[in-house]
Amino acid sequence: MRIRTLFTAMPLAVVLATACSQKSSSPTTPSPSSGGGSSNTVKGKTVGVLDGLAEAGMSIRVGGGQAVVSDSSGSFETNVNGPGTYEALIQGAGIVDRDTTVTVPASDARISLIPSSFDLTAFNELARTNNSQLQRWVTQPALVVIGTVMQYSADVQDGYTASGDTLTDAEVSSLTTQLTQGLSLLTAGTYASFSATTVERPDPGTSVSIKRDGKIVVGRYTGISNGGDGVIGYGAWLEQPDGTVRAGVIYLDQAFDKTDNRRQLLRYHELGHALGYEHVTSRTSIMNPELGPDPTDFDRQAVAVVFQRPPGNRAPDRDPTPVSTYKSIGPGSHWAAPVR
Repeated sequence: MRIRTLFTAMPLAVVLATACSQKSSSPTTPSPSSGGGSSNTVKGKTVGVLDGLAEAGMSIRVGGGQAVVSDSSGSFETNVNGPGTYEALIQGAGIVDRDTTVTVPASDARISLIPSSFDLTAFNELARTNNSQLQRWVTQPALVVIGTVMQYSADVQDGYTASGDTLTDAEVSSLTTQLTQGLSLLTAGTYASFSATTVERPDPGTSVSIKRDGKIVVGRYTGISNGGDGVIGYGAWLEQPDGTVRAGVIYLDQAFDKTDNRRQLLRYHELGHALGYEHVTSRTSIMNPELGPDPTDFDRQAVAVVFQRPPGNRAPDRDPTPVSTYKSIGPGSHWAAPVR
């Protein structure tokens, strides 16, 4: 059986957030020093993004100045012209070049580095396919469980009709528990639980809006597998132009989610889409288009990298400058549309 989600925008103008321009070695507008002084010293440590262990012998160049090398503990120290936000380039054997920013003064800058052995091809499929930049949540999502089965239609963008069938309390509890477990797994423990969980049971015939800012809304639907093409679920998310994910939706086929013992894999997979992840085709992953594999070591490593990088991070490992996130839904936001 197949699960499919197509990530094309609805008919709404899409504004790309981060322009591909060359970075300047000069600082941006200086930020006030937390200590009130004018220190120009940068002290920090280079560590592995997957294990947190020291990365020694790395070349660190901040603000276009002279490069310094991290010692056996990963520690380094360098100076710049004054307070501000500077480009930092980190290079070395066995790691992917890191292009990020450092706000000066800094006494504990921790710069995590991706090992060169990490599968960037699959990672780009998972987290950087949409607009060629990393997309993820930056706030703890809430969960809304629709306890009434709804009627799916590919012609409906929002406002699905509730049927007369409902989920039992035990089914709602199981769904909530598994999605909570999946949230912790697929965010590398960043979000161990949802910020809140709400169960709604709309009356038959009611139109239900499922696209809600700050929430992941999950429900069972009839009509998903119509046509015999094996589709058993969909997932979608609301993305800001800078890659920040603000909302998500999980569509579960009523028959499959009610009766098939692989329902947990389906729920994890569609939750991945609601978090902003896309299909991986180059290796085994919980995000493969074909349902089947349990979460893999790659999945665990990939989501750990995702949540140690800001939205807008681009291949091979380049952070946006300056790092910023949207506070609310703004112009250019768009939903990934669940289309067969």
